[in-house]
Amino acid sequence: MADKEAERIKFETEMLKLTAAIATITGGGSLSLLLGNPPLERAILAGIGLLVTLGLTVAVWWQRRYIRRLIEHIGEHQ
Repeated sequence: MADKEAERIKFETEMLKLTAAIATITGGGSLSLLLGNPPLERAILAGIGLLVTLGLTVAVWWQRRYIRRLIEHIGEHQ
């Protein structure tokens, strides 16, 4: 059972890395849309991208807490 939980932690950790990378890339791309004198369409797209980045940041925070709880759960059952 501990092996199954360890694999779950590895999977969640990889998902955490992927989500954090996507949030960083999306945020950077959104900010780059605002460089110069952006037309309204680019400003709207940048705003949407920043909202997506905010949502992904919340997902990273939640995932980190979930991984921490999994690790604590394994520690209690050993």
